[in-house]
Amino acid sequence: MRKILLVLGLAVAVTACSRSDGFEIPAGSEVTLQQRDGVSVAGRLVEVQSEHVVLEGVDGVQRKVPRANIAQLRAVPVAENREARSRTVGDERPQDPNVREVAATTGETPGDDDRRDGDADATRESRDSAERRNRDTAAEYREVTLPAGTVLPLTLRTTVGSDVSRVEDPVRATLRRAVVINGVQALPAGTVVTGHVTNAKRSARVKGRGEVGFRFTRLDLPGEGGLMNVRTGTVSRVAPGTKKRDAATIGGGAVGGAIVGGLLGGGDGAAKGAAAGGAAGTGVVLATRGKDIRLAAGTPVNVRLTAPLTVRVPR
Repeated sequence: MRKILLVLGLAVAVTACSRSDGFEIPAGSEVTLQQRDGVSVAGRLVEVQSEHVVLEGVDGVQRKVPRANIAQLRAVPVAENREARSRTVGDERPQDPNVREVAATTGETPGDDDRRDGDADATRESRDSAERRNRDTAAEYREVTLPAGTVLPLTLRTTVGSDVSRVEDPVRATLRRAVVINGVQALPAGTVVTGHVTNAKRSARVKGRGEVGFRFTRLDLPGEGGLMNVRTGTVSRVAPGTKKRDAATIGGGAVGGAIVGGLLGGGDGAAKGAAAGGAAGTGVVLATRGKDIRLAAGTPVNVRLTAPLTVRVPR
């Protein structure tokens, strides 16, 4: 009888030991697996095979753990499992199984709504900030319009001339003094304007006179004002005529010729000498170019706006 009781006790002990390892837990259960090296892994039991156990971790990755390395495998109650997942994932909040299923169906993950709300809040904050900056800027500045015909008093910073310039050459100038409209300084002194040469003609012989013309198309406001298009009239200059100089040259030659003719023979000699001298003077005039026109850097010029110009000025 004692032997029978001893055998039964051993059978019960073996059965308990075989079940204590947890390998009889059904697949799909949430479990905690403790390895013999002391490392614990939480996840879903996928399969128990003869050589190893397949476990799906909270990160969705399946792992095969040899049965020889497993010290214990136990099922985890639902509440405890949620807490473990919360600790493992970190900021992920425990979710109701129904919510998790809906998230899987829609392709969204828990927390997507919060992220969308955060993005929307950031967008609204950025838009509101931009609107505040625009209002502040509008409060600090106001628009002033310079009507067509307004005179811009300029000082050339580029030399232009009929003999040194070509059409489309750049021209630069600055305002000599501020331009004031209705008591408001619209353009400060020193404002830079730029343009180009529109006409450049060298003087010719006999009756040719040098010509040069230019106009301005851009205005560079100081500070953060930036570049603005501007339309002005053309500044044109023509070299003075040389008629008096030419007459003096011809007349001087005739007088000199008459003096020489008189010394040589008088009478007809004087007349012939005068004719010869005049002809020589005329030849000099025909061989000489007229005057060119040149406006050096530092020359003051005035131009008029041919179209209104609106600028922003500080209040």
